[in-house]
Amino acid sequence: MPDPVVPDPEPGSWHGEAELAVRDAAELDPAYEYVARLAAIDEQAALDSLAPATRDAYRRAWETFEQWTAQTSLMALPASASTVRAFVAHLRDRPIPASLPTINQHLSAIWAKHAELGLPSVRQDGQLRLRLQGYARQDQERLVRQMSALMVRDVQRIVAVMDEDLFTARRELSDERAVRKSELVYRRDKAVILVGLATAMRRSELARIEVTDLREDVEGIVITPRWTKRDQSGVERNPRAVPRGAARATCPVTALQTWLEAAEVSTGPVFRPVTRWGTVADRGFTPQVIRTIVQQRAEAAGLPGTWGAHSLRAGFATQSAKNGVARHVIMADGDWRSAAVDRYLRRGALWDGAAAKSLGL
Repeated sequence: MPDPVVPDPEPGSWHGEAELAVRDAAELDPAYEYVARLAAIDEQAALDSLAPATRDAYRRAWETFEQWTAQTSLMALPASASTVRAFVAHLRDRPIPASLPTINQHLSAIWAKHAELGLPSVRQDGQLRLRLQGYARQDQERLVRQMSALMVRDVQRIVAVMDEDLFTARRELSDERAVRKSELVYRRDKAVILVGLATAMRRSELARIEVTDLREDVEGIVITPRWTKRDQSGVERNPRAVPRGAARATCPVTALQTWLEAAEVSTGPVFRPVTRWGTVADRGFTPQVIRTIVQQRAEAAGLPGTWGAHSLRAGFATQSAKNGVARHVIMADGDWRSAAVDRYLRRGALWDGAAAKSLGL
């Protein structure tokens, strides 16, 4: 059987020369072996540039884009600015419009594919950036309208109802595993809500906290997340302060330490699923679970409004503004870099300056 045909390397490519050197390293001089070693290092760096999960997500996103261009008779490689803008509009033209993070993931997949093949991309297209700003504004306005801010009084009410529910479970449940599950879920949900409100972390950031990101301090706990929406490479590593609470029942430090101790979590993800058998999973849970926790606990407490994970972040800014915290401090502590935070500041100051309070009604 004849040897398989090996395609010629790309002309003028040092990678191509290095591939020849790898195949015939024993017959080539040290200079070629050196080039081959550099090529191997370069190739490994390319592979390590993305986490396996990110690479898989990019693959799926690229397939979506490629299929759409085939259906619309547009060119996927290289993709023009108008094609990319039309694709983003396609993502928004759904019964449930794609969120900005979803759009950015698809765009990142498109840019990554172009970079992988050495093709120019329209990543810096000014018109595309304007569209993205418009979509971001639409999402912010929709989010602010929909999600209620979880204030301190709301959290106090939620914790009080959670305490009552746990007391009832301990009294009425006869299965030890069911009681254990109730206690673990209680402690986890309480820690999620209190730490989420104290740090204003986004749900994706809160879900990714690991034990090694925590450091005890005299005044509380310092959380240094390895990943944030603004710093996905983990270069900045901006710490978040979690101060001790004024009341033990709503102290985020106490809640977090109690959860870790009860769940026997000493390494890995901080927040995890609790199984129906009353055990704690080894893996962390998804960001969507945080939304469910906030929503269910707020509704169980009888709080009027629309609740979700963003309610914690909105509550941080609104309560801080109501308490007189300066705008730049709120933005820095909550990792806001746009004027979107002003909506929460105005909401927080609304009742403090209400002239109707002086009417004496």
